[in-house]
Amino acid sequence: MKKIVLAALGTSLLFATAGCKKDILDEKPQSVTTPDFLGTPQGIEAGVTGVYSGLRLLHGNDAAFFSTEAGTDLWTNGISSSSGLNDYNPNDLTAANASSTSFIWSASYQMINDANGVLKYSATVQGMDPARLKQLIAETKLLRAHYYFVLVRHFGDVPLMQTFIDAPTKDISRVPQAQVYNAIIADLTDAMNNIADKPAQPGRATRATALHMLAKVYLERATSTAKQSDDYANAAKYAKELIDNQSRYGLGLEADPATVFAEGNENGKEVLFNAQFNGDASFSRIDGFTFGGENVAGFNFRSRYDLIPNMTRDTNYGRPFARHSTTHFLEDSYILRDASGNALETGAQLRSTDSRYSKWFTTVYRVNSPGSNGGSASAVVGDTSLWYPGRELPAAVLARIAARKPVAYRVIQPSQYTTEYFPTLNKFDSRNRTSFQGFSTRPNIIYRLAETYLIAAEANFYLGNTSQARDYINVVRRRAAATGKTTQMEIAASQVNIDFILDERARELCGEMLRWYDLKRTGKLLERVKLYNPPITRLATGIYGSNAALNIKDYHVLRPIPQTEIDRTGGKITQNPGY
Repeated sequence: MKKIVLAALGTSLLFATAGCKKDILDEKPQSVTTPDFLGTPQGIEAGVTGVYSGLRLLHGNDAAFFSTEAGTDLWTNGISSSSGLNDYNPNDLTAANASSTSFIWSASYQMINDANGVLKYSATVQGMDPARLKQLIAETKLLRAHYYFVLVRHFGDVPLMQTFIDAPTKDISRVPQAQVYNAIIADLTDAMNNIADKPAQPGRATRATALHMLAKVYLERATSTAKQSDDYANAAKYAKELIDNQSRYGLGLEADPATVFAEGNENGKEVLFNAQFNGDASFSRIDGFTFGGENVAGFNFRSRYDLIPNMTRDTNYGRPFARHSTTHFLEDSYILRDASGNALETGAQLRSTDSRYSKWFTTVYRVNSPGSNGGSASAVVGDTSLWYPGRELPAAVLARIAARKPVAYRVIQPSQYTTEYFPTLNKFDSRNRTSFQGFSTRPNIIYRLAETYLIAAEANFYLGNTSQARDYINVVRRRAAATGKTTQMEIAASQVNIDFILDERARELCGEMLRWYDLKRTGKLLERVKLYNPPITRLATGIYGSNAALNIKDYHVLRPIPQTEIDRTGGKITQNPGY
């Protein structure tokens, strides 16, 4: 989808004074269209495409992963950080310095105003099939709801802009979350009633998208200051409707977890909504040094394999950004346990019942450059170069590996993980890039059907329907079972609680730009960061852990409002507590 840049969009204009106009011109948009063009059939099509293009800004770059995965129980410090979100650094995570969340604010409001422009001028469109116009309006409302859902979860009370702004204004203030959630639900309800069951092309929203979002929004609102007594019931209702009628929408769980993220299956039957990417810098704001429309998903969780003997960077393994290092908690969550939490697997059998670890994490790297990094010319391409066994190995095993011919390989045990070396999440691997430094053009999944089951489970748990919650969870767990181990993966109703649900969401959805939201929604952010995000340890091989547990405070359940927005409105937009 190509990006359309409408005149007078984005918070750099929405909240700016006339004296700031030069900054807007400096952005050098590649394609500029006047608002009146939106009143034509070609214009509204292009306008909706422009609103879709914002998904790339929120679901693919560094800001996307720092603001949703960093500073949680699943990921600790990598070799690079941003805005203090990884360790709640009080010097970086401020209203003036929090660049990741400030970018989310500005990108979301840019897209919201784009959507408002489409909705305003859709009333003047002539010569378009009414059914097509109705579909485009429904898609636009769903997208506007999505952008507001991102904002309200990060910032709480936010400005509610539902009319097109085409001139500078400072008369903007935050409204209570209740109003924002009401607007989101209204947009999604309207979209659900008017949108197609199946996408006309990959990346388009559908009725299934709307159902999933409604379930998710009600689940989220249920623990916010805007909560309503029927939120969990509504979350369960909409999730159930989607699950029970998935064939109507051409949907279904993939039979194998590996297939969900297989290259070439980015628009597969489990996908409800995704962000499409392309390699055209004219439309994708591809930069790599500032937040834009680039897709770095495949690099964010990649460890430094390129420093290992007999290894060099290549397209197969990707650029080792090493932004997020796996916590021991995440790795060990794939160990099968009994109802009391005792491990039912040991030694080489660890993580052999739940297949998601072996399929979604790369633990073996193979020689691709004999002799590199102090290696040996005798090394054989394709032979093991690096192994993360996921357990501490006996001395005899390590000795045998060290004596291996023609060359030994590197073994990194859990006690040796660092900000550079750790098992790699491979959900986003992209081998079809034009070069090993190039960004991915794979779509990134935003919502998928497996999460719908887990939303249904959580809502039913809160409603007291633990047996129903168990059944939904077991659907996901049975799919994850290794061959012949389905029964072992099933759980009893007595095991269902919010911690188990969070653990299951970790196993199924890790890395998918969801975790910070999950911990905040369930009131578990501080507790789990303190329990599972390890403190900094200095090892002979490097540094592991972060100061997240030390620094996190109650007010970190909200992000700082960008200082620029407070200044531009003369203080009408106020700051969140603690910042």
